Amino acid sequence: MSIVFSAKTLRRSAQVFFAAVCLDIGWRFALFLEWTSGARADFTPRPAGVEAFLPVAALAGFKNLVLTGVYDPIHPAGLTVFLAAMACAFLFRKSFCAAVCPVGLASDLLGLAGKRLGLGYRAPKLASRCAGAVKYVLLAFFLMSIFVLMSPTQTRVFLTGRFNLTADAGLFTLFAEPTGRFLGILGILAAIGLAFRNAWCRWFCPYGALLGLLGLAGPCVVQREDARCDGCRKCQRACPMDIAPGAAARSPLCMGCGQCVEACPKPDTLTMRFFGRTIPAPWPVLGGLAVFLGACGLAMMLGVWDNSLPPSMLRALYAVSAR
Repeated sequence: MSIVFSAKTLRRSAQVFFAAVCLDIGWRFALFLEWTSGARADFTPRPAGVEAFLPVAALAGFKNLVLTGVYDPIHPAGLTVFLAAMACAFLFRKSFCAAVCPVGLASDLLGLAGKRLGLGYRAPKLASRCAGAVKYVLLAFFLMSIFVLMSPTQTRVFLTGRFNLTADAGLFTLFAEPTGRFLGILGILAAIGLAFRNAWCRWFCPYGALLGLLGLAGPCVVQREDARCDGCRKCQRACPMDIAPGAAARSPLCMGCGQCVEACPKPDTLTMRFFGRTIPAPWPVLGGLAVFLGACGLAMMLGVWDNSLPPSMLRALYAVSAR
């Protein structure tokens, strides 16, 4: 079957689309906060999509769902995005990171800017492995805090507490009115991202660490015919995660983006496999997009997307949190 677009084009188009969606969500959420504070008279509904930026709340909501069977009524969209991202990861590697996550796009663009500036360094293998361990330490911290140290009762209290109810407003304020310390941290991360391609995604993101581990257990894999490979490393240069030739199959960093497959100059040396069958390089990203959008659409149809709290209650809660 012929493909009329490349894996790289598909991935970048999806990234730009979801970045635009996130900007729209941010704008509408800002208008909502103005309404809650009384600075704006016209009512603007709170966009449910803002909950996608609350992964810790989603993790707690997932635990409560497993224990009680109750879908999080406070941040249902956040839980839906979390479940959809995990489904994408299991079926199609880290396709959520490859095409949906706006931080992934920012990390990509930083790396491209660094390359244009004559940077784009490659860390020594040992240093890269040590840096990559950071995301697993962070993941272990969050999993331990929520699944082990937090009791079921404490989980429910957290989910219905004022902090969690208005956590999105706190996050918005952090970016809208950043402190010097926060800007300093962002500056350091940006500098690392300029020097080393996709440093955030490769070394620091605990969300990506979880999705990467799920992807290793799934049916999607990049397979290499060792006898055909001449070691040109064009696949590694094309790979957003800088994965060495032949290592994608066993690497939790692989996003299933297919760019390595398309970059390989020798036919059938690198192939994308799904349940053992060869598929076109862009299909994992297409599959991930279908799963993600389908899950969000299904949640909307089932009524588990929008917060169930009435606008008057939301206004009171957010007005208090802003004080």
